[in-house]
Parts: sequence; structure tokens; C-alpha cells
Amino acid sequence: MHLPTAEMEVTFVDHIFDQSDPLTSSRVIAPYLFPASDADADLIATELSQGTTNALLKVSCRTPDAAATGPNSSHVLVKIYGDGTDITIDRNKELTVHQLLAQKGLSSSPLVRFANGHAYEFIAGTPCSDQDVAQERVWRGVARELARWHATLPVVHPRDARESFALKPSVWSTAKKWLDAIPDQPRRSNANKDKLYEDFDFLIEKLLLSRSAPDLHVLGHGDLLSGNIILIQEEEPVSDGKAATARFIDYEHATYCPQAFELANHFAEWAGFECDYTKLPTRAARRGFVRVYLEAYSEFAAGATVTDCEIDEIMDQVDAFRGFPGFYWGLCALIQAETSTGTINFDYGGYAEKRLAEYQAWRCVTEGGATFGGVGGGELPLREKKWATL
Repeated sequence: MHLPTAEMEVTFVDHIFDQSDPLTSSRVIAPYLFPASDADADLIATELSQGTTNALLKVSCRTPDAAATGPNSSHVLVKIYGDGTDITIDRNKELTVHQLLAQKGLSSSPLVRFANGHAYEFIAGTPCSDQDVAQERVWRGVARELARWHATLPVVHPRDARESFALKPSVWSTAKKWLDAIPDQPRRSNANKDKLYEDFDFLIEKLLLSRSAPDLHVLGHGDLLSGNIILIQEEEPVSDGKAATARFIDYEHATYCPQAFELANHFAEWAGFECDYTKLPTRAARRGFVRVYLEAYSEFAAGATVTDCEIDEIMDQVDAFRGFPGFYWGLCALIQAETSTGTINFDYGGYAEKRLAEYQAWRCVTEGGATFGGVGGGELPLREKKWATL
């Protein structure tokens, strides 16, 4: 199974975007960013963020009588890929997904690609923060938008093949690719490839090949951290309250995955890059999110009324998948620790250790090695304690 083929190719310009001189680089690709503007139009480039894998600029084109943010300005986003990220990210897949999302009305449109990045239409709104995502009106909006994605995009049933890597792209094939890419003798990290392969086999057996494994893979966002969520001002009604209108950006990790992985991964991201596990959602908050998600999914897919049994089933699956995101992003960070040239200021090695420790804590609990009060071999780690909080 592969992604649907995009209907149109994104124009490629043979140009390396120079972050030290963003205006000159922006002018090179300006005919594709602002095709209706004059060649001498006034451009303004503003750095929005320096993420763990990319830099993001807002490029504005204004007429002589308009302020940079005035009504006569138009904006686009320019994404510059970080050094070494080609090992962990398939940029062709990213653009294919982006086009598919645009065709389905789930994103703005990509405009042009260049040697070290691409540009796309600006989505007006406010970037979500780690604090915002825990607000009920915000997580309700995120749940609804996530349901709209999953109900609108293709789904697959990989169990027909019973082969963990037959489904490409997927979280399984991506994790295997990342694992294979870690150097056998790492220089900057403490990666133990033999142990990581054993851990991966454990996850495959536990979460993919078992009889209780989910039999549905959605085309998910795959990296739903707060910074990839844009909040729109308008609110929309839901069954028992209000929800913010949310849109998602940055589709470089979009891939096929179980619903439970997408949900567990999003909940894990409530802790932020600092891995502050006190911020993780309680069981009550997760259940509220899942209820809104399933009700919205049923609404968008013209399905039946959601029952408590369906909510319980998804909650159990999310619990089972809560350790996989730590392993997944731990692998990615290990590669970045080995390959990053320092253009992005981020402690990949330290982050990898934190995320892999999340997986180990889950596995320890799963195998009966840790319980509350130390009974059963050890004290329950903070992340597991918070996850179990009602």
C-alpha cells in the first residue's frame, strides 16, 4: 500500500535558500509565492520558529501603501530543511501528503519547492502552546480536527498481509528505517543497536501481530505537538460545550498508523520538548478527548452514535500504545544526534534518552516490573504515575 499519487507536481526551483540572506532568496522564488505581484514588490521575511528539524519563515509581500501586516499584504510560509534531516524525513512523501491534504481541504496548498525546502500558503491563526493544548476548548478543537483528518483521508487494513513492513509508508516501516540508519558504532550518543532491535521486535509482537492489535491504519499527522496546531478565532459547537477551531501544519511525519498511535502520540506531546510529565493529560481528560474525537469521526463519516463500549475500546488501545511514541521519537533523535551539524540548537542526545526511557518505563510496567508503591520490583516512574492519574 502506498500513498495516492498527487494530481499535480509542485514546481521545483534549482535554488538553495540562504537563511543568512532570506530576502535575496525570497526574491528568487517570489514569482511562485506571489505570482500577481510586481517583480520589484516589497518583501519582508520574518523568522517564526527554529524547530528541531526545520526553520520556518513568514514572507510577506506588501504594496507601497500598506504596512507589513496591513490588509494589502499577503503572506506565505517558507520552510528550510535542517541539515541531516533527509535521513529521517522523506521530503517527496511530505509534499505528496501536503498536496493530498490540500485537495481534501485539510491544508493550504504547497507553492514551490527548492533544493533545501519548500513554501506553502499561509494559514492565519495563533500557534498553539504547551499551555494552550491542555485547555478544554482547545483539546476539543484538536480532537474534532483530528477526526476530520482520519474520516476524510484513506484508511487501510494491513492485517491482510500480516507483514509488519508491507504497509509503506507507516510508523512500522519508518521505525525500521530509522533503526537501520543508526550507526553500528555511534559517536555522539549511547545507542545500543542490539537492544533497540530487540525492543522493536517486542513492539511488533505486542502491538502489531497480536490478536488484539488494531485492524485499522489511518493516514495520520504523526507529529501532533502543540507547535503544529494553529488555532483559528471562530468557535464551533459540539454536543456538550464549545471547541476552538484548529488546523494542523507541518506534514513531514504524516504516515499510516493505528488510530491509537496517533492519539497516544498527541497525548505524549502535551509534555513538550522538555518532557515535563506533570503536563500529561489525566485519564479523564484523555477519555473526554476520545469521546469528542469519536463523535466527530462519526459525524464526518456519517456513522452511528458512539457508545461507551467504543470509547472503552479506543482508550484501552491508546493505553497499550503509550510506550511506542517514546521509542519512535527516541530513534529519530538518535539519528539526529549523530548527523546534525549544529545548524539547529537542540540536544538530540539528551532528548533521545528521555524518550527511550518512556518506552522502557512502559515496557517495565507491561511486563510487571513496576507497580505503585514499589510492589512487583520497582517504583512506578513519574510518567506512568501521571498516565494512571484519574
